[in-house]
Amino acid sequence: MNKLRRFYEKVPYGRTSPRVAYVTNRGALPEALPDADWTEDATFNAGDAILANPLLKEVYKEAILKGCAFEKLKT
Repeated sequence: MNKLRRFYEKVPYGRTSPRVAYVTNRGALPEALPDADWTEDATFNAGDAILANPLLKEVYKEAILKGCAFEKLKT
């Protein structure tokens, strides 16, 4: 089974967009916004993240079932 991975959408000049994608396979990532790229969070630990934010349970469930799910960060 593939592990759950988190990707941030990076826009020009190192800024981060409010979109965060959780995927089980990099190929499931949607197309990034114009001039943006998806960057993997290498420090992501799904267990630690869900303990810190139990609301991620539904996001994880969708990502596992559909291959990709989004969380919108507060800006």
